[in-house]
Amino acid sequence: MTKLSDLLAIEDEAVKQITLKKMFMPYTEDVCVEGCEKEALTILLNLSSSHQSDRCSDWLDVARAKRHLKAAENLEASLDEIKWFHTHNLKFPDCRVKDQRIVAQPLATTDAFISSAVLEQRLGWAHNSAVYRHTLWLLNPFSWQSQPVCILSLIKQESSIWIELLKEFGLSAKSLARLKHTIEEQLPDNHFPDSVSSYSKQLRFPWEDGYISVTPVVSHAIQSELEVRSRSRESKLSFVSSLLPNPASIGNLCGSLGGHMKVLNYPLDVKPAQGRTLTESRKKSGHYFDDYQVTNAKICQVLNHLIGSEPSKTQKQRESARKVRSKILRKQIALWMLPLIELRDIVDADPNQQQLEHDDTLAQAFLVLPESGLGSLASEFNRRLHLTFQNNKYAAKFAYHPKLMQVAKAQIVWVLEQLSKPNGNEDKVTGEQYIYLSSMRVQDAVAMSSPYLCGAPSLTAIWGFMHRYQREFNKLVNCDSPFEFSSFSFYVRSEKIQPTAKLTEPNSVAKARTVSNAKRPTIRSERLADLEIDLVIRVHSDSRISDFKSALKTALPVAFAGGALYQPQLSTQIEWLRTFTSRSELFHVIKGLPAYGRWLYPSENQPSDFDELERFITKDADNLPVSIGYHLLERPTKRGNSITGCHAYAENAIGLAQRVNPIEVRFSGRDHFLNHAFWSIECSSETILIKNYRD
Repeated sequence: MTKLSDLLAIEDEAVKQITLKKMFMPYTEDVCVEGCEKEALTILLNLSSSHQSDRCSDWLDVARAKRHLKAAENLEASLDEIKWFHTHNLKFPDCRVKDQRIVAQPLATTDAFISSAVLEQRLGWAHNSAVYRHTLWLLNPFSWQSQPVCILSLIKQESSIWIELLKEFGLSAKSLARLKHTIEEQLPDNHFPDSVSSYSKQLRFPWEDGYISVTPVVSHAIQSELEVRSRSRESKLSFVSSLLPNPASIGNLCGSLGGHMKVLNYPLDVKPAQGRTLTESRKKSGHYFDDYQVTNAKICQVLNHLIGSEPSKTQKQRESARKVRSKILRKQIALWMLPLIELRDIVDADPNQQQLEHDDTLAQAFLVLPESGLGSLASEFNRRLHLTFQNNKYAAKFAYHPKLMQVAKAQIVWVLEQLSKPNGNEDKVTGEQYIYLSSMRVQDAVAMSSPYLCGAPSLTAIWGFMHRYQREFNKLVNCDSPFEFSSFSFYVRSEKIQPTAKLTEPNSVAKARTVSNAKRPTIRSERLADLEIDLVIRVHSDSRISDFKSALKTALPVAFAGGALYQPQLSTQIEWLRTFTSRSELFHVIKGLPAYGRWLYPSENQPSDFDELERFITKDADNLPVSIGYHLLERPTKRGNSITGCHAYAENAIGLAQRVNPIEVRFSGRDHFLNHAFWSIECSSETILIKNYRD
């Protein structure tokens, strides 16, 4: 932690002044002021006194600080703003929300995810940007006695050291008493608006027997935490900037950053690799293996560790590391064999496709042998693998290496065993059916799934799409047994996120007091994603969904996660909507999806704070933060201007999902996919979350 005493020792005066200002801002790590309390108060008061017509050149100017505090109009302006201090900012991102604020803590819950409940409460401010500076001395944070504090909290705690210091700077006993009284009166433990602003979002969710409307609001504590972490050298989290117009009108944090706010940046990072592992390209080249998968730089590093001395100290660590690396090798070997596996799928579907364009005895044997006999090819595959190593200048040293022969063969045996395994028990009659939407194109979906995160679409948005689909479909067919769309599974073929700018709606006249055109006040930067996706929707009903195929196509919503949904182009001749009653038939189709795409699975482990999130992401690059729903700030209540009978303010919850390679889906089997790949909504009295759905 940075100490104020160290900053005061900086010799270069210009550097010192810049650093002092920066360290007392809400976007930097709290500076420890112990032993330098007087200097800290001086800096804070001078930050408040500095404005366009009277710039402060020395933040340590005690006389200026005292003048500012003694001036009755300055104190008056500060007192007037206390009623606009908040924990959650209603003016973010739309500063047109007027005369409303929230002071609240999220409701207690046992669910693991990240919300402001895991952080110390912090206060922000949002009101009239003209008086913004008068809040700085009261609100800007620092550390004292190992606690995150601000002058306002110290007055509230009645800290004798700071009270005496304020008196020394010219705050009279009468003014101090007024200040205390105003803080007590204007800062209750809980405060919510009586009605919902027309500029605040409202989202509908099922609640008890009807619907509830939820207004998502942003937490000042989380935004501050992300700003601090984005500037920390220790942090391994990835960030991107988002730019907001009229920053000073949005709030003190946004204003201090000039609108350049940091958000977590975790795109799905899926690009279509046209033809790299597809069998068509192999027909031309005569290669039935994807050699890149076992000779690239990453796998060479893993092989190096497997043949060399392990740097880990203990036997247990060595065994654990070896286990992890063998698993990576297994996955890469499976991807190396993938073109051949795909070809076998094609041959199974159409035996006339059996002829190979090029002579390859191993490929031929793999295609003609029954599944139960594939294990007999293990030695041959092992020889072929080492031959691949030999023919690559980077991987040549691993060819026929004594420490690798057995390890590699064991992984090949495992892969072949998985391929020859029967599909498990035959389909049980479960009353479940599936809708499979394939190769759907989404344009301009919102990549900012929450105010803290850019990346995969919000899971509540996908669930909302599915729920709307259910409503529209049931309305259309008007069947005796209504269809329930209970959960979804999500596969991404490609993703392209681009920063763009959109004009806000016209809401102010060009010339005052005349009849004139409405003008658009500003341009707002956004991050939008173009996606190609597959969706599997699980359906419960006594009626057969396959009887209503044309209604399913008609009822399909055109909006998806803030963007537009399109079916594949007709020229592709893709059958984009299919229905299944058999689990095995569904799995047979989805297990052969292209290896460049990724499934999005709910993660078994969920982070409870940002440190844990960082650990999970660092440990496994396939872990991905996602927006998983909402943490309520209050019990649902009746509120003016609400679109439903019940309304609640809530903040976004961040959870963890896992990118899963289709090859892993194939090897894990049908039942694993049906139990681990599906998301569904779970509403409790404290949360609305999209979680793993299991039978």
